[in-house]
Formats: sequence, structure tokens, C-alpha cells
Amino acid sequence: MKLMKSALLGTSAAIATVVSAQAADLPSTKSAPVQYVRICDAYGAGFFYIPGTQTCLKIGGRVRFELTTQSVNNAWRTASVGGATSVKGAAYTNSNAFVNKNGIDSLSWLSRGYLFVDARTQSAWGTVQTVMTLRLNSTSGFMAGNYTTGALASTNAFGPTLDAAYVRFAGFTFGRAASNFTPLPPYMYNTDYWGGFAAGIKQLAYTATLGGGFSASIALEDRQDMAQSVTANALGSNPLSAAAAVASAVGPSRLPNLVGNLRLDQAWGWAQLSGAVGQNTANFANTVVAGNPLNVVNGNGPLVKKTGWAIAGSVRINLPMIAAGDHLHLTAGYTNGMLDMIMGSGLNGNVAKNGVYMGGLLRNDRSMTIFCADVACTIAGSEQTKAWNIGGMFTHYWTPSVRQNFAASYVNVTPGTNARNTDWQQGGLSKANAWTVGTNVIWSPVAGFDIGLELSYARLKQNATGLNGAAPTGIAAPEANGACPGGVAGCLPTVANFKISPNVWNARLRVERNF
Repeated sequence: MKLMKSALLGTSAAIATVVSAQAADLPSTKSAPVQYVRICDAYGAGFFYIPGTQTCLKIGGRVRFELTTQSVNNAWRTASVGGATSVKGAAYTNSNAFVNKNGIDSLSWLSRGYLFVDARTQSAWGTVQTVMTLRLNSTSGFMAGNYTTGALASTNAFGPTLDAAYVRFAGFTFGRAASNFTPLPPYMYNTDYWGGFAAGIKQLAYTATLGGGFSASIALEDRQDMAQSVTANALGSNPLSAAAAVASAVGPSRLPNLVGNLRLDQAWGWAQLSGAVGQNTANFANTVVAGNPLNVVNGNGPLVKKTGWAIAGSVRINLPMIAAGDHLHLTAGYTNGMLDMIMGSGLNGNVAKNGVYMGGLLRNDRSMTIFCADVACTIAGSEQTKAWNIGGMFTHYWTPSVRQNFAASYVNVTPGTNARNTDWQQGGLSKANAWTVGTNVIWSPVAGFDIGLELSYARLKQNATGLNGAAPTGIAAPEANGACPGGVAGCLPTVANFKISPNVWNARLRVERNF
């Protein structure tokens, strides 16, 4: 009996085991979750695999709102070469060279959207990175107006800009990316006087990692992305010749800029030395002289070429002993013929355009001037504009979410000898210097979200001279109340070395969200 009971129990246990094993193979009513989007953590946060590929993608964006108010001054425009062009190319004459401040905007609105795309794929030769940044702008007020359109009030503007579009592979960069010359970040909302290309610059570049924190870059960069270096102006009557010359608006592009840098990155910060060489070109589009000795044919005369260059040094010093995140940026540079590298369009503004709101005549919109170099105008002459700058920014974190930036910058511009001794109405230039100081306080309640308020002040100092030291023509000299001096046609000055020393205050609110 005992034997039979043991046999039955053993058989039951065996059957239960088999049934249990078979049941484990049956479909379950609870399926495991499926990960439709795979996270890619090889390149940092925010990347995911594009389904069906080994490419990691990061998509982001930025929305920016700005409201800016600025003090306004009576503004001067100046005609050049017989009244054909103004400081920025529009057709102004002596009669409308003066603009009362009552006709200039003091308020500006901006709404801007960005789309960022970053795709990366690992290969046997390293990471292949593809980046695109698209910017859409909607502006009104003085940030939308400019000399060229003559719109200084009630102006609206909208337009897309391609900030970046490049492929980076094995140390090479192909496309539109940040300049290899200017490394300073755009902390300040308003313009500082150092080089910068907010929309990037087209380039073919190579960066080598040398070890010990050192790296070096060499690049061919697009000269046409440099707004001031591609534009040359001409002198009319000048100390060398009474014959007038007219330059083409944009010189032909024959050679790219050659740009290089040597950089050191360490725990204390970084330091960079930069250099650039480029070619300025211009055509003599016309010569107002009998017999046309410069052989200007169909508006295309001799091609003038001149080599411009620039050097700069920049450094960042981390200051954690003051507060976590604190640091200092310093920069200085010099140029002969490449103003964009020293002044550029600023980091977030346009120095040449903002000059009208200062009420000044800072004509920094060309790196080269051409002219007739002898009495008979048989020789084409040219000279380049020199400039140097110095600037600094200090960033302090009052709390982990509240930071403040302090910035100051100075630039000195010296045109060529003949340009300085030629009347403004004949295309002449004069020495000038400008400086700016500013500070902003930024609150970041959450990561990627900034609310900032900035206050800045700028001043321009300049002497405008006439031909051979005489009183300059084509420049308005209004009385204190903005009216023309009695009996002076077109508000022309009555003394030589017309001094200009305007200043401007600027206050800006910015709300920005990065995602």
C-alpha cells in the first residue's frame, strides 16, 4: 500500500512539472514594453537614434523676445562723390543731410525663433557631425531701420537667416559655422566693439588636437560674409587729383580669407591667438575726367587689389574663488584692411547702422578706399583703413540662478592719409574712436529659460574735415534746437574740423527660452 501511494505521488509531481513547463511557453497576457525611440547617450543629453539607423539626432530651438528703448539724437547723413551716395549708399543730398531726432524711433521690438538640428554618426574615422541652425526674425523700430532704405521711423522687417549649416568630419569643417578668428561668446545684448559673426561664416577649416590642451585651426573663410571688407568707396576731388572716381559697390571675390588660430584649454580657462589675411578688391566704375585715362570701359575699370590682415588675442580666466561659474574674458586686436575682424557687425548689433541713432558720422563701412593718385588721373591709388580695439567681460553668479555680466570695449579707427584729407562729400573719412560700457542681470528660474535686463552706454568722438583742412561740405550743422543756422543753405558748417561727440543710452529687456 505504501509503495502504491509513493508511486502515485511521484507521478503527480512529474505531471505538475511538465504542465508548469508547458504553461511557461504559452503567450502571456502582459507583454514587455517596447522602446520605440532608443536613447543615444554617446554624445550627451537630448540625442536619440533615428529609427532604423545608427545616426543620433538632437532637435532643439530657441524663442527670443526683446523690447528696447534708446535715447535719440539729431542725426547727420553725409553725401559723397558729388552727392551720389551717403554713408551707407543711399542717395542723400545736402538738403536732407540732417535728420531731427523727432523723426527717429526710440523704441524697437524683436521676436525671433531658432531651430537647431544636430545629427551624428560614428564611423571608422571618427564622428560625422551635421549641424543646421535656422533663424527667423521679426523686428520693428530702430533695429529695423537703416541708412540704405532711409527708414528711421515706423519700420518693420522680417526675414530668415541661416546661422549655421556645416558637416564636421575627422577634424574638418565644411559649411557655415562660427568664425575661427573671434572666440568671445555673445553675453551682451547690445553691440560691443570687437569682431563677431552672429550668423556664422562660410568656411573650409581643419582643427588639429596637439595634446596638452593645445589645438590649432586653419581655415579658408568666405570674404563675401564680411559686410565691411567687401565694400570699397572712392574719393572724388582729393589732395592728389581734382578728378573724381567711382567704385563698384562690391569688389569681385578672387581669394578667400586665410584664418588661423592657436588655442590652449586648461582647468583655469582658455587662451587663443588668432590671425587673418585677406584680399580687398574694387573696380573703378567711372572716372570723371576728360579722355578717360584709367580706361574705364562699360563701367568696369582697373581692378585694384590690396592685402588686408588682422591679429587678435583673447583669454578666459575662471574665477571660482569668487563664486561658482564666475569668469573673465579679455580681448585685444589690430587690423589693416579687415575691419570686420576688429569691429565687425558686433556680436548682436550693427555698429555702422547704429551710428545714425547716435547722431554721429562713424563711417566704418569700408576697409579700402580707391582714388585717382595723380593730377591727370592716370594712376589708380588705394589705401586701407586701420583700427585697433580692446575689451573685456566679467560674469558673476550672485546665486546659481542669477548672474550678471559687465562689459566694456573701445575701438580706434584711422583711415588712410588721402581719405583723411578729403572732404566728406567727396568720400573722405576722418579719425574716430568709440567706446561702450554695459551690464545685464539675468534670472534663470529653470534651466534654459532666461529673463534679462540690460543697460548700456556708448559714445563716439570724431572730427570731420574738409578738403585740405577746409570746412567740410555735405554735413549738416544744426543749431541746438535742431533748426538750420540762419542764412546757411542746407545746414552746412561754417568751421573746419567739425567735431562730433554724440552719446546714447540703451535699455533692453530679453526673455529667452532654449529647448
